[in-house]
Amino acid sequence: MGTAKLDKRDAKRLTELAIYLQSRGDKAFGFYNGENVIKFPSSASDVIAMIDRIRPFSELVTGKRMFLMHTREPTIGDPLKNKNNHPFELKDIVFAHNGMLYEYTLFKDIRCSVPEHEYSYEYIDTYEILGKVETDLPETDSFEIGVAIQEEYNKRNDFIEALERALSYLIYFGDMALWIYSKKDDLLALFRFERPLYYGFKNHKLWFASERWMLEEIKVKKIKALRDCELLVYSRDGEEYNDFIEFEIKGKSLNCDCHVEEEWDIWRDWRFYL
Repeated sequence: MGTAKLDKRDAKRLTELAIYLQSRGDKAFGFYNGENVIKFPSSASDVIAMIDRIRPFSELVTGKRMFLMHTREPTIGDPLKNKNNHPFELKDIVFAHNGMLYEYTLFKDIRCSVPEHEYSYEYIDTYEILGKVETDLPETDSFEIGVAIQEEYNKRNDFIEALERALSYLIYFGDMALWIYSKKDDLLALFRFERPLYYGFKNHKLWFASERWMLEEIKVKKIKALRDCELLVYSRDGEEYNDFIEFEIKGKSLNCDCHVEEEWDIWRDWRFYL
């Protein structure tokens, strides 16, 4: 992501990066190029080869102002059901998640037990299979992250505020490396908690990946690692926001050294915090 449009050299680097990323997961590959979410239940190399047989994969990249990818190694949600694969698109955001909500069932139960926090979002991520448009909701834990962010955005109409609010309680329920794109604001956020995420720049364009060596292979410079709970937000002009998300419960802040598994009182208090 950057001010300049992606060119053929960028398309080559993105292809290489996608293939490197499949070492983190090869059961599904998906991407968002600023226009459409496209995803398939297969490895990045197989998907790119399939697209190349129809039209050059580079045509989906060249001339675009962004290209955001995800490779999946599933936890919850069958990858053969394409609705469970990343990225996910909601009314105002597109996002992808590496990690797991370990207390996924508890998270859903708590949300459902608080009437004023019932789902209020518009699910955009539809797709067509054999002539039938599918709109049923994903079964994966990751989708709950996007729902939480979208609901906060609905209430606050501020992307960064929505992220701060949602992430401050989501990190109680699991680990995550996230990219979240705000379609309305044209802002890209990166966040990590107990999952790796690295970023750097090449030709004034922002690049990021799960492992440093992946960026080194495509000649990205000045690579940095996000730290636990670090939230970065970029506009086309550069960095807009850089701060750390705190654990908050009933007005009490906890730092990122707190291990969720040891804080069982948090589970009891969380529904009241909302």
